[in-house]
Amino acid sequence: METITSSLEKILDDLESVGGIELSAIVSKQGLLMVSRKTAAETSSEAFAALTATLYMSAESTTMRLSKEKPKSVIVETSDKHLITYAAGPDALIVVLVGDEGFIGLILNELKKASEKVRAIL
Repeated sequence: METITSSLEKILDDLESVGGIELSAIVSKQGLLMVSRKTAAETSSEAFAALTATLYMSAESTTMRLSKEKPKSVIVETSDKHLITYAAGPDALIVVLVGDEGFIGLILNELKKASEKVRAIL
């Protein structure tokens, strides 16, 4: 029998097979790290989880006030990377850091599939 942790790790493995993803994680909306892959040496996984959850919850608060709808994703673009935070059910987020070689459209499509798998597990 597969554990919840190993099931979530498999989702990240499948997601990263798309290519271009430098870092991936599944975190709670409260900012607690559930599982992660390829954390950069200078980045604390726990701090990363907390910060990305805060980013998403801020976006959620803003969109709820403006349109009464929750965002599916939040994308932060820098000159060479994209940080994508994608809702995965009522209590979880999938976060990926995508480098220059990543195809955002393809990754967003795979994030949608991955979020449905996370929702089914949690």
